[in-house]
Amino acid sequence: MEANDVAELEALLADDLHYTHADGMVEDKAEVIRRIASGERVYRRLRMIARTVSEQPGFVAVFGQVEMEFSRAAGLLVTQLDYTAIYRDHDPRLFAWQATKTYAP
Repeated sequence: MEANDVAELEALLADDLHYTHADGMVEDKAEVIRRIASGERVYRRLRMIARTVSEQPGFVAVFGQVEMEFSRAAGLLVTQLDYTAIYRDHDPRLFAWQATKTYAP
């Protein structure tokens, strides 16, 4: 995502992607790619903080924390997120993403 490479995203995202942003907005694959291709959303930096992988029958779940910096119509946003990413068995494409803002205690 950090490269904002639309062709690479086409290959990395499942056709039936369910992408839920930390603000509750849900997008499908076409909308995620459209916003990046149009420059409406530009990812500047992604820094992985933590990641745990859990293999289950039929899918793989990845739980982690990431710091993201991106531009959008409202301006530059830097945020830290807890996320869950789901991949189906034997398919390296992202099937589902759900993120929640991480708040300091």
